[in-house]
Amino acid sequence: MLSLLSEPIGRLRVMGWIEGTTLITLLGIAVPLKHLAEQPGMVSVMGPVHGAAFIAYLTLASATVFGGGWTGREITRVLGASIVPFGTFLNESLLKRKQGEAIDV
Repeated sequence: MLSLLSEPIGRLRVMGWIEGTTLITLLGIAVPLKHLAEQPGMVSVMGPVHGAAFIAYLTLASATVFGGGWTGREITRVLGASIVPFGTFLNESLLKRKQGEAIDV
């Protein structure tokens, strides 16, 4: 895990998992609790947590892709993943491939 955090793409991969997990928790647990069990407390917690994870993902994604070596399509995909539900999970294969390319260089 620590080796993942040593390079920008690795940090982006980890943040993608965090962002995606907070979204699943928000939509899969907190929102149903609010609407079905009339317990809004978890939304009050997970909403800001997910918001912070979203902003952190966008910040890391921007820093990573604008560092060079990314096509326009890849940049759009990485940045767009943050606004498509569960898109950060779908981007894992692209990020893993790009990380392998960076190591091979």
